[in-house]
Amino acid sequence: MNPVWSLIASGVSAPEGPTLGPDGWILNVCSFSRPDNPSVVGGDIVATHPDRPGDTRRLFNTSAAGVDGIPAALAFGPDGTLYVTDEGHRAILRASHEGDLAVHVRSPNGPNDLSFDREGNLWFTDPWGSSASQAVGGVYVLRAATSVLDRVAHGLAFPNGIVATDEQVVYAETRTSRLWRHRRLGDGGLGDAELFAELPHQDGVDVQGPDGMCPDVHGNLYVAHFGAGCVRVLSPDGSESGVIDVPGRDPTNVCFGGPDMATLFVTLDDTDQVVARAVPHAGQPVRFCPSISTAAAFAGWIDLIEHSPTL
Repeated sequence: MNPVWSLIASGVSAPEGPTLGPDGWILNVCSFSRPDNPSVVGGDIVATHPDRPGDTRRLFNTSAAGVDGIPAALAFGPDGTLYVTDEGHRAILRASHEGDLAVHVRSPNGPNDLSFDREGNLWFTDPWGSSASQAVGGVYVLRAATSVLDRVAHGLAFPNGIVATDEQVVYAETRTSRLWRHRRLGDGGLGDAELFAELPHQDGVDVQGPDGMCPDVHGNLYVAHFGAGCVRVLSPDGSESGVIDVPGRDPTNVCFGGPDMATLFVTLDDTDQVVARAVPHAGQPVRFCPSISTAAAFAGWIDLIEHSPTL
């Protein structure tokens, strides 16, 4: 392990969707099973505290009703429950702090990543089954006030990570190595899609492109560059301002955490690890995050994590 990086969790199968949970815990999904790792299976949602590396707890599994769970991302919502995009269920699931699951919204293809804005609107990408040759992926928003599902974009070659802020919505299109932006308008609408950035592509690497992302307090975007072994830092105008090499080839997603929100956590698909390192700028506070919010609704997650079995 590079001394700059700390190993937080290992043996977590196909990790994705790192998320800051209550009391500093970092949650992540395990998207698929690995034949050589029977202790963690596809569909598992796990948690590790950075102060106790390797003490990884299994919270629950999304497989249910004869469907194999394929979770990809996590976000806490305004109601204090945990929302899980699950491509196996072709739905976003809602998990109570007892680990009980319910379908929150079904998607046309199968959702990958999600982001809540301050109004509680739920933005998500819907890539399952899309590819470079079959660009059928879309981006959607579930309106909190009306429960209406609106399509934001379509015809995308695997839309992936997404971040909704007060000013804009940015999402990745992995198979074209592009990131797109919609500016948010004063009347609540969205501007047309603009090309925000295009990441470099290395010859000879089949699957490579932007995956998950998170912003810092200055509006810079930290983008996991799957297949390229790095996290790229993009300025608010989309230009590249830095590259952070990671100890693996396939970073899938990123999040900020730590007491000062200045620790970057990265999930690595090819090594089945969650790693962390300090970065110069703190992350932007995440909407409805249990480590930031004082809402009593989040309190039950501490008990669930603390009483979950260690892997």
